[in-house]
Amino acid sequence: MKRIIILGSTGSIGCNAIQVIKRFKNYKVVGLAAYNNYRLLAEQAHALKPKAITIINEKYHKNLEKLRGTAKTFSGEQGIEEMIDTLRADTIICALSSSLGIRGVIRAIEKKMDICLATKEILVNFGHLIMGKVRKLQVRLIPIDSEHSAIYQCLEGKNMKDVLNIILTASGGPFLKKKIKNVRKEEVLRHPVWKMGQKITVDSATMMNKGLEVIEAHHLFNVPPSMIRVVIHPEAICHSLVQFKDGTLLAQLSTPDMKLPIQYALTVPHRVSASTPYLDITKVKPLTFMTPNTKKFRCLDLAYGALERGKTMPAVLNASNEEAVKLFLHDRIRFHEIPLIIEKVMKKHEPSDGGLDHYLQAISWAKEQVRVQVC
Repeated sequence: MKRIIILGSTGSIGCNAIQVIKRFKNYKVVGLAAYNNYRLLAEQAHALKPKAITIINEKYHKNLEKLRGTAKTFSGEQGIEEMIDTLRADTIICALSSSLGIRGVIRAIEKKMDICLATKEILVNFGHLIMGKVRKLQVRLIPIDSEHSAIYQCLEGKNMKDVLNIILTASGGPFLKKKIKNVRKEEVLRHPVWKMGQKITVDSATMMNKGLEVIEAHHLFNVPPSMIRVVIHPEAICHSLVQFKDGTLLAQLSTPDMKLPIQYALTVPHRVSASTPYLDITKVKPLTFMTPNTKKFRCLDLAYGALERGKTMPAVLNASNEEAVKLFLHDRIRFHEIPLIIEKVMKKHEPSDGGLDHYLQAISWAKEQVRVQVC
C-alpha cells in the first residue's frame, strides 16, 4: 500500500491527483491540506477518509469540526508539519499555489518520503536548500510539471555528461500573436491550451511561468543556465526535449493532460495504463517551434537574470511576481506593468545567502516593495 499526503488538494493539480489515485487499489490518501477551500476539503475528506486534514488559513479551522470524529484536523502552516509528523506516509504531493508548504516539504524530506513536486516556487525560492537536503538524504524528488516530467523521462538512464541542452517548451499563451498593451483581464485568463488556476494562467501569459521553470530546471537537473533553452511550441504536444552532444534530440510527446505527469510521478519507474486518451500521431497537426520574443515577454529575461545573480534574487523575482499578479487580478495594475514592477524591485535588491528564514525575509521585503510602488 502506497500512503500519500496531498498538499493543495483542492487546486487543479490536487484534484487531478485524486482522480489518478482513485484508479489504483494499492494507493491510499492519508492526508489532505488546502489553503482556504474548506468546503471542497471537507468533501474530499468524506470521500477519501484520510487520517488527517489541514486547513492552512486558520480562520476556517472551526468549519472542519464535523470531521474531527473521522480525521485529525490541523490548521496553519505549522499544521502541515504536524500532520506529516502524525501520519505514516510514503509519498507527498506538493501542489500548493505558493511556497506556503516549504517547512512541510523539508519535514517530508527529513522523513525520507518521496517528493512529487508541482509547486515550482519551492525550488525557485529555496532551490539550493531543498536540493542540498534531497541529495544528502538520497530522497527521490520527482517533478509533476509537464515540462520537467518530460525532461525527467528523457534523461532516465542517461549520463548527464552527454547532455548538451535542456529545451523547455512553452505554448506562448494567449498573446503569442497579439499585442500585450491594454489587454483585458478576461483575455489574459483565456489560455489556449491548459485549464489552470488564475495565478499560473497570468504567469503563462507573461511567460514568467516559463522563466520560473528555467530556474526550477537548473535545480532539478543540476545544469547551468546556459544549458537551458526555451522554445515556443503552440500545439503543446511536445512537452520538452533534451539535446545530447552528438546532436540527438529526445522528446516526450503526449496529449496535454496533467493527469499523465501526475501518474508517472506516482508510479516511476513503472508505466501503467492511463485514463487519458492516447496520442494518435497520425492525427496530430504539424508541430511548430519558434524562438520566444523576449522584448515582448520581458519576464523570461528577468528570470534568467535572477538565476545568473543567484542567492536570494530568484526568490525576490518570484515574490515580486506573486504580488504584482495579485494586484493585477484585483484590477490595481495593468497587465503590461507586471514585468516593469518586478524589474524595479530586482534593481533595489542586493542578493545574499543564508538559511530558510533569510530567504523568507527577502520574500517579505520584495512583496512590500511591490505594494509601495503601487500605493
